[in-house]
Amino acid sequence: MIKSIYPLLGGLFLSVSAMAQSAEQALLFSNQQPSGTARTQALGGVSVGLGGDFSSAFTNPAGIGIFKTGEFLISGGVATSKTTSSYLPMVDPRDVKGSKSNFQLPNIGVVFVTNTNSGAHTWNNFSFALGMNRSANFNNQINIGGVTDYTSYSEPWREETESSSYNPDYGSIGSALAWNQALVVEDNGKWISLAMPTGAGGVMESIYQRATVDTKGGINDYVFSFGTNYGDRLYLGVSLNLPSITYKETLSVSEDDNTGNQNNDFGYFDYKQYTTINGLGFSGTLGILYKVTDRFRLGGSLRLPTLYSMSIATSADLTSNTEGWKGQQSSSGAGEDYSYNMTAPLRASAGASYFFGNMQDPDAVTGFLAADYEYVNHSSSKYRFEEVDKGLEGGVNRVIGDLYKAASNFKVGAEVKFARIFAARGGFAMYGNPYSNDSYNMGIDASRKTYSGGLGVRTKGIYFDLTYSYTQGKDYYQLYSTSDANTYPPAALLDFKRSNIMGTVGFKF
Repeated sequence: MIKSIYPLLGGLFLSVSAMAQSAEQALLFSNQQPSGTARTQALGGVSVGLGGDFSSAFTNPAGIGIFKTGEFLISGGVATSKTTSSYLPMVDPRDVKGSKSNFQLPNIGVVFVTNTNSGAHTWNNFSFALGMNRSANFNNQINIGGVTDYTSYSEPWREETESSSYNPDYGSIGSALAWNQALVVEDNGKWISLAMPTGAGGVMESIYQRATVDTKGGINDYVFSFGTNYGDRLYLGVSLNLPSITYKETLSVSEDDNTGNQNNDFGYFDYKQYTTINGLGFSGTLGILYKVTDRFRLGGSLRLPTLYSMSIATSADLTSNTEGWKGQQSSSGAGEDYSYNMTAPLRASAGASYFFGNMQDPDAVTGFLAADYEYVNHSSSKYRFEEVDKGLEGGVNRVIGDLYKAASNFKVGAEVKFARIFAARGGFAMYGNPYSNDSYNMGIDASRKTYSGGLGVRTKGIYFDLTYSYTQGKDYYQLYSTSDANTYPPAALLDFKRSNIMGTVGFKF
């Protein structure tokens, strides 16, 4: 089973040494960031202590109990992600800048309301919500590149093939392709890579290395939510959540002879690896919201751990030019599809909101201030492999526990209503650093900040909200790992920015 599980360990999980590939991928399914309707996103994502918006179905279903009328809504938007990297000494500025835009359907849903009583000592309206919310957006592009005289992407392939028990039918796809094309060869009893620089015992004076990581997909969270209230004061809710994961990654790595020498048995290689991960999860959310006074609300919710059934498929192709040795060759291969289970961590949230202005006068300027707190323990993610691979399961989970930690997320937002139907909103969110102090993380602070603002128009039968948000943060990407410290590549330091424009239109019934 080594051949089938190797891409999973090398690509999905961030671990130490040879298991390490991408910190970003290791957190994909627990480090979710701004989502919700345009109104909620304009408020920085605040909703736990507020209620009365479709986003409550996902954050605090008790907020659905505030609805007095039915509602249908749909959102659309465009997100643009930009990443700048710092890696090896740069040759071309295009090697360090990645950009990607995508249209998205952030959410669609409907709310039904029955038993619309208004007594102070009775159970009043019962509200039901059905719909979808995109809780994570994986669309991004990372470009890294530069010149090196001591490491090569082919070094992990060489390390694999030098084992006396190596069999290309059970190794990684990359090592098998390199072995078949004689890019890694045995020379005087020692296995070498023809692309390896002299600083690592190879024959190349230096190589020009470039890589692009292009990702797309997201997590669509499907929900059935129920909310009710007692005396228009105490609100209770519960949701059934069915998140669906789609993640596609194309990793492109190229290395060229940087000397121009056409007689040293290496000209270049171009390697592409394609990874597709699909998953379907099951979870639930419990929520409570209480009107302490007509102006002050408190709320809390608990999103239970999400149980996922996952599958991964990988394939790759390699083209190499070893000049006078074997010339130009191209070949491709695929790993076996692999299925496994995953548990994403529990999420606990609390929130509060305060309303100001004369709420009885429709012509008065009114509004509110609101804030949420969320706790997520990223180190509690767990993976379960097939029985034959149980020996690897504990090691991977321990590494995840070592590299990640609990994070606190803070969100604040404000809204001002004026001229009966108009509203202006602003918000800010701070997502805590999920990395532990483990030396592998190099002290990187991967916290992210989101600034947002928006406008809204609401009439008795229809509303429209428009929002702009801007997210920024830092991270790192480990392209590959080697067992020899002398050939271990640096991590690429990343500066991430994402701009998001979205609108939500709703119809009341």
